[in-house]
Parts: sequence; structure tokens; C-alpha cells
Amino acid sequence: METIRFEELELDAVEQDGPNAQWLAGFPFSSDRPGETTMESTDYTVVYNELEPGAHIGKHRDASDELLIVLAGTIEAVVGSETATVGAGTLTVIPADTDHSVRNAGSETVRMVGLFGSAPVDSAFDSEPTISEKR
Repeated sequence: METIRFEELELDAVEQDGPNAQWLAGFPFSSDRPGETTMESTDYTVVYNELEPGAHIGKHRDASDELLIVLAGTIEAVVGSETATVGAGTLTVIPADTDHSVRNAGSETVRMVGLFGSAPVDSAFDSEPTISEKR
């Protein structure tokens, strides 16, 4: 069995066009993504993200449903035409092929996990993100 401690996960700095469109991301259990681990999954994708206050992940769509779990901090999630502000301990369901974005709406670092029921998961961003450096 392999376990992951999020604070030990190697994260990549990710940026998009636009102000404060930057975050840290790691993909445990995915051999073709940042944060590769020794155990690979072909059935699901996991992404761990950290966003500093004011930072956001820009509008995008994923080809499969996403379960978004907020571990720390407060986010404003825009999913389709709905907007909700949620904090730690919240699970949000984002349907496949639905435009969505996430912004840190609080004063502390947001830590959250996205779970997808496919591997790999295809995502389409309005402004394609770039990976700039490892943390």
C-alpha cells in the first residue's frame, strides 16, 4: 500500500493568463502528471491544489465528474451559472463538461483535493495553464 502526505507531495507552480491565476498542483498516482508516485492508477485521477489568498484557477471543463474536497481555507466556486462560497470540510460535485472556476476567497492558503472517476482526465481551459517550477 502506498500513502501520500499532502505536505510532502512535490507540487508544481501552475499559471494562466490573467491576474492571480496561479496555484500549486500535484497529481499523485498519475505517472504522466506532476507528483508521480510509485503506485499508478488507471481508474481515477487525483489532483491536490493549493491557492494563496486571492489566487484562482480559471474557467475550465473536465471530461468527467469532479468531486472537490476543501481541506483548508475558503473558496468561491463558480459551477455553470451557480456560485457558492464554501469552507474546509465541504464536498462539491462538479458535473462533467461544466464550466467551472475556483478562487481563494479567504485569508489563508486553500488546500483542496479533486477526485475524478477516470484516468487520465481530459480538461479544457479557456486559458491553457503552464507549469513553471517545482516547490
